[in-house]
Amino acid sequence: MSKPVTILIADPNPFVRSFLSRELTAAGYHTAEAGTCKEIFNHLKTANPPALLILELDFPIISGMNILQRIQNLIPTVPHIIYTHLTEYENSLEVKKADAFVEKNDDPDELFQAIDAVLAGYQPDKVFL
Repeated sequence: MSKPVTILIADPNPFVRSFLSRELTAAGYHTAEAGTCKEIFNHLKTANPPALLILELDFPIISGMNILQRIQNLIPTVPHIIYTHLTEYENSLEVKKADAFVEKNDDPDELFQAIDAVLAGYQPDKVFL
């Protein structure tokens, strides 16, 4: 990686955001964190949006599916990985448009593999782990 890219971690849980930020920073990425819908769009609508969005679907007040639809309609060029425990959404049309779907569990290795694949431009169809 010549220049570190920024990954936006969008999760309502501050512990998840902190953990992923620490692990991704250790792997050489820059990170930004968003815990609300407003924070997500503030990061995405800047002159230098993140290279990748990691999105949890389980948001309070505004559902993650609504956030995902807004992202795909307003900012479709930002690659995004759905990282959630809500596996019932895996086959929904909006989630299928994502660059990857990773079930949230105790081992983040699948997420990090998906990040590497998406950032490398690997998309034969989509990466669904």
